[in-house]
Amino acid sequence: MADHEFMFALDLSDRDHFDEMLDDVARNVLRHVGYGGEITGDLVALLRAALADRRAPGPDQCRVQFTAHAGELHIVVAGGDGREWRTRRPLP
Repeated sequence: MADHEFMFALDLSDRDHFDEMLDDVARNVLRHVGYGGEITGDLVALLRAALADRRAPGPDQCRVQFTAHAGELHIVVAGGDGREWRTRRPLP
């Protein structure tokens, strides 16, 4: 499925109410591009850790972005503290 090309992002102004939704969205995006259960679980765990590490005082804004391009999936998490977490994996 390495021919996937897309960008999908979520901007949330208060993600405390959306953690379960973010898990579901991440799992579905990862399955859509062809990752299996173990890799999907590992990437969702990394995503959750990145989100937890980006909490800032005040409104808990965050952006989660998935981009598939040139045979790779890029995931970026940006939190209210201004820092970004990034990872990339070859598409299956």
